[in-house]
Amino acid sequence: MDQFASGQTGKPWTTLEIEAVVAEYFDMLRKQLRGERYTKVDVVRDLRARLPARSPGSIELKFQNISAILLEEDADRIGGYAPMRNYQRELRDVVLDRLAGEHRLGEALVGYGSSPLVAAQTRRLATDDVLVSPPNARVGRSDRSRVDIVGSHRSALLDFRLKQLGDAGEEWVADLERERLNRVGRPDLAERVEWTAKERGDGLGYDVKSFYPDERLRLIEVKTTNYAAATPFLITRAEVAFSERSADHYSLYRVHGFARDPRIYVLDGCVALSARLVPSVFEGTPI
Repeated sequence: MDQFASGQTGKPWTTLEIEAVVAEYFDMLRKQLRGERYTKVDVVRDLRARLPARSPGSIELKFQNISAILLEEDADRIGGYAPMRNYQRELRDVVLDRLAGEHRLGEALVGYGSSPLVAAQTRRLATDDVLVSPPNARVGRSDRSRVDIVGSHRSALLDFRLKQLGDAGEEWVADLERERLNRVGRPDLAERVEWTAKERGDGLGYDVKSFYPDERLRLIEVKTTNYAAATPFLITRAEVAFSERSADHYSLYRVHGFARDPRIYVLDGCVALSARLVPSVFEGTPI
């Protein structure tokens, strides 16, 4: 008798069904870390064959439930399955058991997230070659990074602390800006692009000084991650204040997928008006 035969359409998922879906979700996460190709449609189709009582839609909903649980646990997740709550309690138990036992996966995620090496490119890139719309944006280009692991708040904190990763992202952006200006016939401005954080220190409120083709100044703050576009970034109070004071010249470049398929989305002007800012780190003194 098929081990999944006890599952019935319209009935709660069985333990075996839940374990099968959770195992596939974590397998997709591992494959993405290893750079292996797969399609979610094939994964769902194969699971559908093993779980005859479950429709493709119900399987994908379970993947979304798993994403919701991982989000609640501040763990990295697959970006292609937006978190959906209202899940079985047993599903949460199985996910947490799997998460607790996945030590190698956790080590791989940390190693992947901390790599300061930009993905190899076959040609010289300019900023426009890697621009994408911010997550959830309704206008602009719709293509996005193929890297689809969404980092957690802990991943964002790791990004914030990794000087090598941050420096690599800033240097990459400076090179992109030079190429962008050269392509529009402004080599004079390209020569004036400055990696400010390296040449003058990182306390000025921005990392790269660049220009628009009409010679207007552009002050760029670079936030780099190896994870997907939806991964949160950390920004200091001083950086937010600078973006407000210099709103006419300020741009935040969110570099994502840096180690595998680097892309940038841009937030121009005051960050407090273009991003939802949530207090996440507090300074404490005894009282």
